[in-house]
Amino acid sequence: KAPAPPYESARRDLRQLPLVTIDGEDAHDFDDAVFAEKTKQGFRLIVAIADVSAYVRPGTALDREARRRGTSAYFPDRVIPMLPERLSNDLCSLKPGADRFAYVADLELDARGQSRRAVFYPAVIHSRARLVYEEVAEALEQRKPEARHRLEPVLEALEALYALYRILREAREKRGAIDFETREPRIVFGPDGEFTGIRIRERTDAHRLIEECMILANSEVAKWLEHKKIPALYRVHPPPQAERIADLREVLGNWGITLPGGAQPKPADFARLIQHLGNLPERRVV
Repeated sequence: KAPAPPYESARRDLRQLPLVTIDGEDAHDFDDAVFAEKTKQGFRLIVAIADVSAYVRPGTALDREARRRGTSAYFPDRVIPMLPERLSNDLCSLKPGADRFAYVADLELDARGQSRRAVFYPAVIHSRARLVYEEVAEALEQRKPEARHRLEPVLEALEALYALYRILREAREKRGAIDFETREPRIVFGPDGEFTGIRIRERTDAHRLIEECMILANSEVAKWLEHKKIPALYRVHPPPQAERIADLREVLGNWGITLPGGAQPKPADFARLIQHLGNLPERRVV
């Protein structure tokens, strides 16, 4: 059944906060929502993830089938969900204008984006809007008046998110993080399911904003797990193999470009290389 009051006392009521979802225009399930506000100390950031555990209990038939599937399979024109569509596209989807159960990372950050406090708890939220990357980029990055007017009810929270994103991005760049600029092709189908073309999705600050929020929330959860000595699986990126680095040096050498960092370059060295390439055509090859 859809969530309805009264809610259990352990689940905090965040329905008064103007959380929003920001996804691609063709998204059908909305599993994360965000909110930010400026505070005297810096920022408050809330990342809410759909609380599937409110419906899928361990050991049930739903749980066993989800384990068997492992993940949802996304195809150009359809999705084979890990969970029944009643859950994935409805009850566990953070749709606008509906009460939904979520698990929340509630973070306090200083003016430099450094974490001051992080708490995690189950909540009930009420998303104010289902936004797409393009319109958020138009309002925040391009400052288009019509887009800003259209998003006026949630614009203050979006501006706080954007300000925090710029601070977090600058801090990551100073740490030498690599920003992989990719162009995602999207296959387009006509009304009868026939192939009509390929459209390139360009990444905007709206994409990066959500990425930074998720990285920060995941990092804080990882710190909490470490502090509590709770064993967990972490997704990591292993360093590139020596032969791959040698191949890269050879290609760069043909262009008169040197990869810094000696025999074992660090992420910061690759980041400097990408920055050095700027907007040169070779950047996408590298």
